[in-house]
Amino acid sequence: MRLLTLLLVLLAPACCSAQKWVSPNYDNHHLDYRDLGYPGVSEIPADDSRISALVTSAAGDVYGATSGKQAYLFVFDRYTNKVRPLGQLPGAAGVHHTLVEGAEGALYAGTGLNLLDEIPLTKDFPGGHRQVEKQLEKDVLAHHGDYAGGKILLIDTGAVADEVYLPGDETPVRDLGVVAPRNSVYALTYNPVNKKLYGLTYPDALFFEVDPEAGQIKVIGPLLSRFVYSGPERTWRSVPRSLLCLENGDILTSGDDGLISRFSIESGEWTATEMRIPGEYWESANYYGYPVVEQLHPASPGDPVWGTTSDGFVFELRMAQGEIRNHGKPRVPRRVRASSLAADGELYMICGQIDEPCKLLSFDTRRHKGYKNWSYLSVDRSPYYAKRAYQFDAMTVGADGTVFIGESDRRGKLFLFTPGGEFFLGGLNPKNPR
Repeated sequence: MRLLTLLLVLLAPACCSAQKWVSPNYDNHHLDYRDLGYPGVSEIPADDSRISALVTSAAGDVYGATSGKQAYLFVFDRYTNKVRPLGQLPGAAGVHHTLVEGAEGALYAGTGLNLLDEIPLTKDFPGGHRQVEKQLEKDVLAHHGDYAGGKILLIDTGAVADEVYLPGDETPVRDLGVVAPRNSVYALTYNPVNKKLYGLTYPDALFFEVDPEAGQIKVIGPLLSRFVYSGPERTWRSVPRSLLCLENGDILTSGDDGLISRFSIESGEWTATEMRIPGEYWESANYYGYPVVEQLHPASPGDPVWGTTSDGFVFELRMAQGEIRNHGKPRVPRRVRASSLAADGELYMICGQIDEPCKLLSFDTRRHKGYKNWSYLSVDRSPYYAKRAYQFDAMTVGADGTVFIGESDRRGKLFLFTPGGEFFLGGLNPKNPR
């Protein structure tokens, strides 16, 4: 009895000073997560489990890819309510938001280095005008200097549907080839008009075209005329992170000076518009920089395109009128890390900079009623399982409206947010510490 009392006394200070659990600001049973496979058997290894790409297929399956020492492919099986690993993507360390569906259920992955990793930076270098930017450029290029180049991989989803993959097994793919030496694939979209893929590389921002039927890759040329380092991730070149295919097959993204640029598949040329994405442009500082698009979301005919920026702004793009409407920032920290437009018009977003706890927010694009703060992504199913997650970099909406959110920390999990939960009175969880 005395020993038990002594243990309680010794443990009491630790218990009292422990960090309290922080839960979301709505009915918590609307949030859950899944392991990336069966723990101890088929689960994707911890160091390779940072989810960096998600896509929902036309059939309603949710596919994902990871970044780490080795990139993996997985699928959320809606019939078993579990994640099934689909093997290692051969020769790939990362897939950076470059998982897209093509014709007849074909799945394409653009591969590269693990772009979520920190790169080595030079500490000592000469001072002078813009020396920091110049040294960053040298370090980024050096990090990719020996890299053979990212590839475009074609995955036959039917061929992997019923197979069991264990860690170390490779995904069967058709290798369409390297896009460009010393470059990772950074953004990718499928064009149903001409049945080709279009993409961007990193760090050189090379715009390219892929003809899957012919198995040919053509580098069209650089998108940007000048590189800057604008945004929270100072070691990242300011290369746009999303491409959008319009109804006529033209490709949309942001370019030099933050201007919306359009690629004509008819002329094969880029044209800069006068529409500038919202963000910080530092007019009064001796600094040249501009934001880039993080995500662009397709709309129904006649509806605006919705987008987000590296400075954390949300905007509405009306192509017919040639105008952008700035809807401000949902959160003070910069960047919208991931977003997805739901069928009901709600734009769900993961907001927050790297190494800060991310939050789930949303904006009603139809009624414009402001932002909803769903708060942190914490799941508490004690005593069975619990997880408080901080970093996320991918999102997609499933066939039934469930929002799938990919954790990009070590031992990443696939989070499931089910819309419909009610906010607590006052908009904050009364059980959270203040």
